[in-house]
Amino acid sequence: MRSIRFPRFYLLGLFLLAGLVAFSLNLNSYFLSDDFVQIGKVLRGDFSVVWGQEHGGFFRPLFIWSYVIETHIWGARPLGFHLTNVILHAVNSFLLFRLAVRMLEVIMPDPALRRAVAISAAALFLLHPSHSEAVVWISGRADLIATCFVLFSLLLYLAFEDQARRLYLFASAACFVLALLAKESAVCVPFLILIAGIHRSHRRTIGHLFRVLTVYLSILFAFIVIRAWYIGAIVGGYGTVQHLNFSPGWLRDRLLEASVRSVLPPLPSSWLAFLFKPLQSPVFYLIILLVAAGIGLATLSRRRQYGPAERKVQNRFLLTLAAMFLFSLLPVINLRLSLYQTLGERFLYLPTVFACLFIAYLTAVLTRNARTMLFLVLIIIGLYSWSLYRTTRRWREAANLSQTISRELSNSASQDALVMLNAPDNLRGVPVFHNGLAEAVSWQTSRSPGPLQIVAFQDLESAGDQIVFSGSAPIYARALNPAATFTRVSGTDCLAVSLAGRNTLVLDPKPCASSSEMFFLSGGRINQLKKP
Repeated sequence: MRSIRFPRFYLLGLFLLAGLVAFSLNLNSYFLSDDFVQIGKVLRGDFSVVWGQEHGGFFRPLFIWSYVIETHIWGARPLGFHLTNVILHAVNSFLLFRLAVRMLEVIMPDPALRRAVAISAAALFLLHPSHSEAVVWISGRADLIATCFVLFSLLLYLAFEDQARRLYLFASAACFVLALLAKESAVCVPFLILIAGIHRSHRRTIGHLFRVLTVYLSILFAFIVIRAWYIGAIVGGYGTVQHLNFSPGWLRDRLLEASVRSVLPPLPSSWLAFLFKPLQSPVFYLIILLVAAGIGLATLSRRRQYGPAERKVQNRFLLTLAAMFLFSLLPVINLRLSLYQTLGERFLYLPTVFACLFIAYLTAVLTRNARTMLFLVLIIIGLYSWSLYRTTRRWREAANLSQTISRELSNSASQDALVMLNAPDNLRGVPVFHNGLAEAVSWQTSRSPGPLQIVAFQDLESAGDQIVFSGSAPIYARALNPAATFTRVSGTDCLAVSLAGRNTLVLDPKPCASSSEMFFLSGGRINQLKKP
């Protein structure tokens, strides 16, 4: 028994160490965007956000209660929050290893190869470049907690199927409840349970599977009713326009983007030129030909190595993983994702569990050798690690910008109203102050600053993006970087605001009795705009 447990414990320790190294740049990074709103409310003793009564109607009490616990330990220091995220991510990687071993038991008799596939899948997941938003952003923790309990639920269900002990089934159902209380995307668990049960259907009848499924569907129905009662709506979240958008074109694009980003890091922005209209680009056809050639060679190689019966087993397992990927993606398939930035990649955190296992298993099938497979996986891990490092640097840059803006605005704040001309929404997809600027300023000062109004948000390409002013009335504020565009423009009582192109604001002062100080961000610093 000792010889079995020690390596598993040792592997968990390796995952923890690797996670701390991989995300070391961000362990002490400052808060960003939603962090100020959610953690700020908890610090003030306002728990309305716990029950979905504010902040968009999200019902995620377990997620917010993790903040309640941590604020009692760490206060407003970001280190502890980041440590928790990294530890959760490492634990999820280890749980993926255990899930892979259990699922491969029925189709892969070689224990060495089975263990190599499981370790490879877990390592790919741990260092996946599409996980920066979920792990580095403290507010991405909801996906980490939900995925943790989803994996526990699946593992306990498989233990129930193997040993027929109801205690495992009850524990699995309890983990499903906890996953739902962390994030609504866990609604996919009953369907994952069904697919996992069919994968092991030689042990149980279909009738048994559906009786078990009834347990999870009953929990899901009760959760929907309770959640609707608390938030006052069935859909909630980002609203019916977003969540109930079932346009075929929209779903097709989201599925393609999710499939690509579940395997690849953010694509170079230079690719936008030919992917925007792919059928007009020879580069796109070259990529298609290379992919088709690779699939063809892999198919011929597999036919030479395996007989029809073995290929049938392999195909069934690959389809099982593809189905689990799809069903885990369905709750978030309507939400926006970027091929070129980290924006929205937290929605892929759970689906990539099955994508990483798919990659590891397919590599093992094609190589049929544990050492060769591990060598190829190490190459992929190397590419993933380099991309993850580049992405974590961007998150660190955004956190530094967030801290600088918070500090400089609070130092300049008075009792008068504050007007911010261009609050940074994001830095190349990394949220800076999409929300929470007012709360961030309050964190940095012991006195009460005046109310904060934001004239426009700005999508930054770099922290040093500059804006220049011209004219007197109206004033033209133009971003020197064409990619630094303005969004969500709104005027104030003393200022009429409009857009003259995506990177130019038109500011027209109006006579008013109120007093306000006007600031703008340029070159990574806060500057005060002198009144004309």
